[in-house]
Amino acid sequence: MKSEEIHRHLPEEIIIEIFSKLPLKSVLRFKCVCRSWLSLISTDHFIVTYLRNSANDDDAFDLSTKIITTPSKSSRAVIKACSLRSLITEPSTRVFSLDFPTDNSRDLFIVGSCRGLICIVMVDKYRFFLWNPKTRERKELPDFFAGVNHRNRNCGFIARHGFGFDESSGDYKIYVVYCLRYRPLVSVARLYSLKADSWGEVVSVTDGSLFDPGRFVSGKLHWRSDYETGSDWIVSFDLKSETFGTIEKPNCLKDYVMSGLGVLKGRLCAYFDYPENIATIGFDIWIWNEYGVEDSWSRLLTISYLSVSWRPKLWASYGPITPVFVLPNEEVLFTYSSDFYTYNPKDNWVRKLDTVDFDLDGIRHAHVYTESLVSLVP
Repeated sequence: MKSEEIHRHLPEEIIIEIFSKLPLKSVLRFKCVCRSWLSLISTDHFIVTYLRNSANDDDAFDLSTKIITTPSKSSRAVIKACSLRSLITEPSTRVFSLDFPTDNSRDLFIVGSCRGLICIVMVDKYRFFLWNPKTRERKELPDFFAGVNHRNRNCGFIARHGFGFDESSGDYKIYVVYCLRYRPLVSVARLYSLKADSWGEVVSVTDGSLFDPGRFVSGKLHWRSDYETGSDWIVSFDLKSETFGTIEKPNCLKDYVMSGLGVLKGRLCAYFDYPENIATIGFDIWIWNEYGVEDSWSRLLTISYLSVSWRPKLWASYGPITPVFVLPNEEVLFTYSSDFYTYNPKDNWVRKLDTVDFDLDGIRHAHVYTESLVSLVP
């Protein structure tokens, strides 16, 4: 039976249900079969249905889930990726460079990934992009500095930044703080809307000098505060209301100094590293089980460096330990220096993954990215 005949004989909802459970590679091929399938696969309804089915995958461990990363040193601008499943289960993992034009930039940074889109900034050129590697759509954002009085871009640096999706408006938004190297420090902030394709008005802010990627959870971006006291422990930005909030440090963490924020199992997590204190030498991850409920923080794991006979070297040379993903067997995947490791809490065992070589001078940030059909064209 020809494809057009299938479309006539089967209800559209049945075709959508079938297609939305297929690998994305197959779905993209079906776009070339006939006009009716191309039209159906290109609809917002199908794209959202496909995203929803991917999100409902219990372990998010299918072939469309990738690890993407950039080097921590600016000797070369490159974005590399590998299959998350292959990284964990295969004896060797193929690493491939993603085809993103670098325009001679020497310092690419991944602001974040959301629903199949990746936000990238050329740090040395102050140029922002949205990109779908699967469909190869790429969009350069308007000039961040348009309308900003301080136009000398060499007098400051990009500090806070974050990328997420506002479900209420169906809009992708990017928040950026640019910190001027003055005394006292002066920062300006702007919010980009994909629907409007423009940066919002320039706002002066006093907090935000830390170079810190925003973690997108529950419709909000989250950053460590510049000051770890009281209600300033975590700063949040609601993409719907476009307002700031703070998250207080819970009593169970009052004696901890946070190393960073992350997202594990779809929930906000905070991690703490103690490389120099022999009494507590180790690494902790705490997870916020119920967003908004202060006393729902719980310890996900503790790695005692002494008990596992593995201890990272000084941060200054090798960078921090950064958790990336919780595997179906509850092992935690994390990065350190140029390598990936897993920690098995049941056996208290750290394992270096020798199956992959990204050939990078250190890993700046590793992101979990799930391929999708989301388009950058309105």
